[in-house]
Amino acid sequence: MSLTAVPMPDAPPGAPPGSRPDDPPGSDFAPLLREVRAQGLLHRRRAWYACAVTGNLLVLSAVVAALVHTGPSWWALLLVVLLSLSSARAAFLAHDAGHLQISPNRRVGRALQLVHGNLLLGMSQDWWNDKHNRHHAHPNHVDKDPDVAPELSQGRHTLRGDRAHRLVPQGTRPPTRRGWGTARQIG
Repeated sequence: MSLTAVPMPDAPPGAPPGSRPDDPPGSDFAPLLREVRAQGLLHRRRAWYACAVTGNLLVLSAVVAALVHTGPSWWALLLVVLLSLSSARAAFLAHDAGHLQISPNRRVGRALQLVHGNLLLGMSQDWWNDKHNRHHAHPNHVDKDPDVAPELSQGRHTLRGDRAHRLVPQGTRPPTRRGWGTARQIG
């Protein structure tokens, strides 16, 4: 399927966003969203997701059966590749269910999230939904997006004064009696 541009009225050169007749003021995203919708790229693909969920569950079942069959053997390590692919697939399916991409019904989406996230991955979907919603509210904003950790991109440690501090991303450590922390002193 090839993408073709949807004809839109041109704005004068150097015009700010929102200068096209049908753009809301300040929106750079509106023209792209119109083009994506015109191409039908946001339509739900229920049959594809049904095959993906079924296939993922079959692969996971086969891995578990093979683990039971091999027992405590080094041959079980060969199954790690399939298990990692199945786990990554489960995470993406839980993500899409959270965005109601699989089903418009919130209960169905929540059930799919619980099965793929909580049951298959062992990850709290409530924690993930909160973190992901904050990410979508402030994408790539250094101070507000929980998926952006500028300190971690500079290495494992950073210097503050004369002491080195190990950086722990916020929300990745269990709460202490003081609450959630962002950094722990190691030196």
